Amino acid sequence: MRHPTARAGRRTGRRVFCLTLLALLLGAGLARQTLGAAATAALAAPIARAAAADLADGLQRHRIVVLGEMHGTHEAPALAGELARMRLDRDATGVTLALEIHGAEQARIDAFLASAGSPAAREALLSGAFWARPAAQSDGRRSVAMLALLETARRLRASGNDLRVLAFDPGSAGGDADARNRRIAAALRQAFERDRGRSFIVLIGNYHARRRMPTQRMGGLAAGQRPPMPTMAHLADVPLHVIRVEAERGAFWGCPSPGSCGPLPYRGPPRTGSSLPAVDWTPGPDAAWDARVLLPRYTAALPAGRASPP
Repeated sequence: MRHPTARAGRRTGRRVFCLTLLALLLGAGLARQTLGAAATAALAAPIARAAAADLADGLQRHRIVVLGEMHGTHEAPALAGELARMRLDRDATGVTLALEIHGAEQARIDAFLASAGSPAAREALLSGAFWARPAAQSDGRRSVAMLALLETARRLRASGNDLRVLAFDPGSAGGDADARNRRIAAALRQAFERDRGRSFIVLIGNYHARRRMPTQRMGGLAAGQRPPMPTMAHLADVPLHVIRVEAERGAFWGCPSPGSCGPLPYRGPPRTGSSLPAVDWTPGPDAAWDARVLLPRYTAALPAGRASPP
């Protein structure tokens, strides 16, 4: 959906400005999502802590936990960080935080985790090609919330915790979604088998996280077109536990069409209880996931960019 003044050929900065203005027109609730990293992260933090506390006991016996997220929110990365923190507090085994970031960024991530978190270290982290896309072409994985999650990991390591970060995304595979999902699954399988004594928290897009193919036609697919096999369906033999992360309302940073990424409204499933966050341990339709956490809201996380503040 475009602002009326947007035209093809506008500079990227103008397009992002128009998308942000569009968000303001959608109402105060959505406008709040674009106020900046500090304000929205402050809103997301208590939600993430409450949800992690509700999930922690039920997930304690599972070595591999998969969080299926909506890209481009503050809440999902914050939840992954809180679960990692709680797992480290409760369990002596090391934790690997596996993120849907291109594997070419692994060395820069490792260097940042070993650093003191200075502006220069952060700039070096963001100098990789993964982070360098213009905002209007950047999906929600390249957000200030993902940067904040890496900073959380750095601080946990600096406090003496055995925490690692794995960038497992092999890339687009020439636009072949099936091939990409197979390669992601292979990278995760290798990590799970190599580090059998470690716990894993995997943060990945909610379609990738599905254990099985959807039985109903998906939006955006032509009649008869087959959706790609989800990543976790390639890992059916692995004892992992999939949590679908949803929210009742809010906004996320998404891409309704190529080159038009920006803040978008989100409307999720209605609450089933009197308070949120809430955890439903009932398996999803067709056992596509093992449980669901419903948050009260999502707040859109803007792209990090090279000069993003901490």
